[in-house]
Amino acid sequence: MNQIVARDTRRARHQPRLLVPKLNSMFQIPEGLVRATMNREGSTGADWLAELPAIVIQLLDAWDCEIDGEAQHGEVALVVPVRQRDTAAALKVSFPHPGNESEPDALRRFGGHGAVQLLEYSDETFGLLLERAGPHSLAEVESIDEAIEIAGDLARQLAVPASSSTPALADTADGWEEQLDWQIAAVPDALPAAAVERARSTIRALSAETTTTMLHGDLHFRNVLAAERQPWLAIDPKGWRGTAAYDAFTVVAGNSAAIQGSGDIHRALRDHTRRFANAASVDVGLATACVQARATSSYLYQLLQTGDWFDLDLLREAALLEA
Repeated sequence: MNQIVARDTRRARHQPRLLVPKLNSMFQIPEGLVRATMNREGSTGADWLAELPAIVIQLLDAWDCEIDGEAQHGEVALVVPVRQRDTAAALKVSFPHPGNESEPDALRRFGGHGAVQLLEYSDETFGLLLERAGPHSLAEVESIDEAIEIAGDLARQLAVPASSSTPALADTADGWEEQLDWQIAAVPDALPAAAVERARSTIRALSAETTTTMLHGDLHFRNVLAAERQPWLAIDPKGWRGTAAYDAFTVVAGNSAAIQGSGDIHRALRDHTRRFANAASVDVGLATACVQARATSSYLYQLLQTGDWFDLDLLREAALLEA
């Protein structure tokens, strides 16, 4: 979930069920993607879903691919296992939104180092043909410490030089602070004022952040897949320029069971953040500040929106972290 840019996620009170035709006996748009898109985008999402089968057919034909398995999905994209002649690949079609525009540029910048390779791209349809990885993800690794270190090492690998045209994390700060303002106005007593001000201070510091390398932007265990070319490869990058410390939040906050079972939540949050920061070669203090600021926004977001992206109790504890 990206909590920097505020979006209208209000649902229509009554939504018709969207029936999506099969492309063939092997493929059908997953119901989970239909629900997520309709809930988030409403009628615009319904229009896109109606066009999606034809888009997939178009890209299969253009890139000489055949369907090679059951379709998967995330919150904003359909992913279909395919074969391009003798090569196993994945066809991904994302909902057309500015937040999805930078992914192909990021994958080209990464050049296959720490992330899946980009094989083909259609800017008109937001379609990508990707190196296939998975199905196993970093979420299945039993050792949390090992998984965090793997994610941190990938964040380090992905910190390659960015171009001047790459969207900057710093440029999102104004929208992030505006979102924080309306969140607090909606639920003014949700968090202590000191926690909100710590988050605001971090957001303003990030607005002046001048890192010139790439970051993933949505790095978490399910966005890291087991692969053959490298043991682990990242998928679904946001494609921003900025400090990899920003990604500490999604890596750490996804470990709810391990942190809450530790007996000391704040100590576990700090320890996990430190482990990530060391592996990613970023400042531990900045990584901790990013965890606190993003947890603050995410906690308020989940109070106001329908969804369970992170454990709410853990978000609150992370929002209460002090430097």
